[in-house]
Parts: sequence; C-alpha cells; structure tokens
Amino acid sequence: MKKVLLSIALSVALTLTAFAPVSANADTIVDKSTTQGSQAQAAVMGSDVILSAAFGRTPASDDGQLYVFELKTYEYSIPDGAMPIASVTAAPTVGVSFPLNYTGGYGRLYNKFVFAAKRGTDWALVCNPQYITNPEAVSTNKTAVRQARPAKLFQQDNVANISLNGIPDGMPVGTQHIVFTNTESYVATADPHQTDDAHPVKNNPVVAYMLNADDDAGIMGLINDMNEYSAGFSHAQDFVIGNEVNERCWNYMAWVDWDTYVRKYVQAFRVCYTALKVNNPAANVYISLDQVWNKNVSNTEYLDGDEFLAKFNRMINENGNIDWNMSIHPYPNPLYYPKFWDLSGVANGKLFKSQVDKDQVITFQNLSVLTNVLQKPDYLNRFGQVRDVIIGEIGMGTNAGNDAQAAGLAAAWAAFERNPYVTQFMYLEVDVNGFFPTMTPYTREMWNALGTEKETEYMDWAMKQIGITDWSQVLR
Repeated sequence: MKKVLLSIALSVALTLTAFAPVSANADTIVDKSTTQGSQAQAAVMGSDVILSAAFGRTPASDDGQLYVFELKTYEYSIPDGAMPIASVTAAPTVGVSFPLNYTGGYGRLYNKFVFAAKRGTDWALVCNPQYITNPEAVSTNKTAVRQARPAKLFQQDNVANISLNGIPDGMPVGTQHIVFTNTESYVATADPHQTDDAHPVKNNPVVAYMLNADDDAGIMGLINDMNEYSAGFSHAQDFVIGNEVNERCWNYMAWVDWDTYVRKYVQAFRVCYTALKVNNPAANVYISLDQVWNKNVSNTEYLDGDEFLAKFNRMINENGNIDWNMSIHPYPNPLYYPKFWDLSGVANGKLFKSQVDKDQVITFQNLSVLTNVLQKPDYLNRFGQVRDVIIGEIGMGTNAGNDAQAAGLAAAWAAFERNPYVTQFMYLEVDVNGFFPTMTPYTREMWNALGTEKETEYMDWAMKQIGITDWSQVLR
C-alpha cells in the first residue's frame, strides 16, 4: 500500500487556491465511517511532502474538494484560524504535494497532515492525521551506517537513556532537561508536565518526568536537545526515550488516564525519533518497558507492559508507522533473587514462580513472550521486519549466594543467545535498596568468558548448579 499511495500522490499536482481561515465558529468532526476504512501516508520526497490516502469510496464533501490541514503534534482537531495548505478533488484515492519548508530547523518536519472535507459549517477529518514517516530523507548524513555493536556490554556503554531528571534543591519543578550518557550529561531548558496533582507518589522522591511535547516550547526544547546530543556525541547510535515508560514514577506527570498518558509519550517519542533520524539515519530509537507484563491489576502507578505496548503501537500506526525498537528489563522475579530454579528461600516464592509461569511478568525465563508479540503483522516496522530488541538492563543479585548470581547470569545469557530477535545484552551494576548486582570475582570471570570459546565450561557449570541438562528445561 505504501508504494501505491506514493504513486497516487506523485500523479496529482498541488492545487494553488486562495484559502480562507477556519472560522472560530467551525467545529472539527471525525468521519469515522471514512477514517476507519482509510489508509493514508505522509512522506518526504525531495523538498516536498507527499500526502496520499485511499478511502475505498469518495468522501462526502459539500464542494467536492478535500483540503489539507497542518496540525502540530499536540493538536487533534483543526484550530481556529487555520488555513488549508492544499486541496484536491475528492475521490476514492487522492494525493497531493506541498513544500516541506525545511532548512535544517523546524519547518513542517515535526507536524502532521490530514485531509478534511467541508460539511456545512464544520470540517470533517476523513483520514487519521499523518506524520512524515521517513525523516531520514532530509538528513545531510545519508551515508551513515551502523557501527558494529558488541552483543555483551555494560549498560552505560554507547547507549543514551533520555529522560527529564529530578530537580536540584530550590529549583522549580521541570526546569531542567538532562540527557545522560555513560560519561557525560548536559542541561538544556524544557518544561515537563507540571506539578500540582493527586498522583499517589507525589510525596516520594521524583526520579524523572514525562518528556514534554505538549507545547511549542517543549517541542523545540526536545528538537534542540536531540540535535545537539546526536551531533555532539558521535559514539552514541542507540537512544532509549525514557526509562520503563509503563511505570509512572520514572515518567512523572499530573494524573491522567492511561490513554492520555501513552499519547503524551507518543508525542514526545515522535519528536525525538524524528530529530535523531535527521542527524543519524542509522540510529536506533527504543521505547523502554519494565518487566511487569500482564498482571491485570488496576493501578495508577503502572500499566501492564502488554497493554502499554498495544496502545503505543496502535497510536503510532494510526498516524504513520516508524521504525521504533524495543528495550526490555527482564530481571529475575523477584528482582533481587537470581536463584529462579529454587524459590524456597524467599517469601512468597510460589507466587513469584506462578507470575513467570503465567506470563504476568517477563524475565529472561520467558523472553519469547515479548518477541512473539513483536512478530505479529501489526507490530512489524515499515519494511515488514521484526523490530530490534535489546535487553537494556539486567542484573543478578548476590542475595541467594555468589553461585546463584553466576548461574543466574549464565541462564540469562542462554536466553539471550536462544532468541534471534534480541541483539544486545546490557548488565547494570548498581547496588541499591538491598539489591546487589555487582559481580563477584567468579561471576566477572564468567562474564568475560560469555560469547567466547571458553563459554561452554561456564555454561556447563551453571546447568549443574541449576540441576538441568538443557536450557529448554527452564527457558522459553
């Protein structure tokens, strides 16, 4: 369908007409009978944007025309005073081109575009608004290629988690936008969602805030930061937008329903993705989920990972599929106890085991649960490929003993090696809150051997510790 829509657009010339601004009394409606059956696409070609749509039938229009409106990322209806930027005769399939107006800054690159029809004093949207899905087309770095990445690395190496940090003492909430790397961070101005709310964790320390693409200042802050960051730190080519974004304490904002929460994140993700792809078309841009997958618990603190991913994917697809990727944190369950094969030494061990068995949480034991979802047709990228998956964070505690730490690491590595869709394994050594994943000398010896010709002896040792003869006995 993508090629068909583009060919439609290229065959239709831009209609130059004197357009009147939308009246303050006009309302925007959505023609669901048309939008639900339509397919639309916006793409850059040369210095123009090509917007095309296939409806199945000619959309109803009072004057026989369809008009193109430009919306900002946070707009979901035609604002008062807006003027169409193009028009075309209504038909079952339509296409039109108009200038991108991109000169290395903002232009129309971060906006979305929609066909609308006149219905009396109202405007009816006849397709879903579409973002440009190939922002890399305007890059001056078109020859960029991905550098070879080690499969095994510590989390801080060459990967950027981009988030809004907590505030310094005495500074108003949300005035700093901090981007972290393994060795560097820098500060630029941007406003996250603000302050007074009834969120359950408001009296707890706030670690990070939801990225803001809900106003012009926030969008420009994100664009400027992504431009500076991706240009200034050439070693980074993988970017994770936020941290465990299905968990509100890492993405703090005034309480809203989960659809709205995910939509705010999608807005910010789009802006960051576009800016990063312009600077480095070879970059990979990831969303990040924790391990809570399908507990079906009504909770204002977190949303199940499967539900978050479904909402995120649906919202992305509705407004133009892009090549997002997936970072997952498949820690043991419970987090601090790597002796997964024997939970008799931990309180509620049977419950923790059943959560993994029922896929209520994702650990290295059932990593295929995630990649099975990503293989479904609706989850594929623009080219029909399964999206890249990385283990963006994992660690093994020593709470069950040093041998359990090493054996747990071996099992997690075996799960990684068995899954063809997971390309990177990132270990995080941060001892905090009773969790001690810093590697013991033997675990580090094993770590150094993983992925080498010495791996087998350590994996054989681990299987004996666990009491198995094949990893399929404990891994799915």
